[in-house]
Order: sequence, then structure tokens, then C-alpha cells
Amino acid sequence: MQIIYSPSVAKPIIGMVPPGGFHFYQGDVRLFADTIEDLRKKVTDFRAENGIPNTTTYTDVNDFICGTYPDFCHHVDEVTINLSHTNWTSSELTADIQVWAKNILSSAREHPLVGDELAEARARICSGCIYNVNWKTGCSSCISATERLSASIRQARDTGSTPALGGCTILRHDNRAAVFMQPEDLAKSSDTPTHCWLNK
Repeated sequence: MQIIYSPSVAKPIIGMVPPGGFHFYQGDVRLFADTIEDLRKKVTDFRAENGIPNTTTYTDVNDFICGTYPDFCHHVDEVTINLSHTNWTSSELTADIQVWAKNILSSAREHPLVGDELAEARARICSGCIYNVNWKTGCSSCISATERLSASIRQARDTGSTPALGGCTILRHDNRAAVFMQPEDLAKSSDTPTHCWLNK
């Protein structure tokens, strides 16, 4: 279990640098800077360059820092705390994605894919989500096998936002393939954030 702190109240303490410096993950891309202001600017610029919505950049950065390093933030004791099953390691997520993909491919029924425009709109939402993380670390053969399964599901199709897509730590699937799938073919969870396209 990981404790997730709401960004609406908790704010990073100015002058305190979190372990590893000021950083933020956008998909599998690690962005870092010397100050939190520079980090917010880097995230904003990266999202603009990659067509990722920028409307929540400020709070996304705060949420990441305060959720990961609560001792480095003000007012953490005043915010609403939610327990979420998001404690993960890349190897565990890779294994879960592999099982998910095998189950999809071994299913007796067909899984028609959505069009490129809708997939791209979904990918942009995923790419800006804090639960979209890089799962491609560790065992290279495991990663290669899982990538092949994912490619089979999506029929080797990709979106313009593919470089920013990773795995979903809540639904335990590969976002690169999931954005092409019908909602009824994907798992549901009450833990998904309100901005998730599966809630629409």
C-alpha cells in the first residue's frame, strides 16, 4: 500500500531538496532540475512538446513530491489520505502485464480495436497520469517477451504519444496496448483517478 496525499493542500517545503533531487516521471521519461520551479517548467515544456495536456502540471509535480516524500512538504497532516494499492516494483508490474496480455490473447472472443484518433486522445490522458510508469527495467528477456505480447494485442499499432506511455500501476496493464482496446475488455477499479478515460 502507498499513501497518496492530495495536492490541494500539501505543498513542497521551499529549500528542502528531496532524495535524488527534484524529479518527476512522465511515462518512462525522468525529468529533473535544480529547483522545483525549474522542474515545473521542464514538465510543462515536455508536455507541450509532446502534445500532453498541461492543465494539471503544477499540482501533478506537487502531488508526486508530497506523495513520495511527505516529510518534505507542508500541511501533509491536514490533507485527506487515501490508501491505494499502488506499491509496486518494475519486475512485479512486468509480470502482471505479461499475465494480462496472455489472458487477452488466449481469450476465445475477439477484441476489436478502436480508431487511431480515439487511441491518441486516450494516450494523452495516460501520459499525464502519475499512475503511468516505466515498467521496462530489469530482466531484458522478460521485457522483450512482454513487448511482443503487447504488440500482438494492438496489432503493432502505436500513437503519437507512445514514447510517454508505460504501465498502469492500478489496472496492471500496458497502456501502449490498452489505449487501443474497448473499455469492456479492460479491468475496472474504484481506485482509478477521475481523469482516467475509462471513467468516461
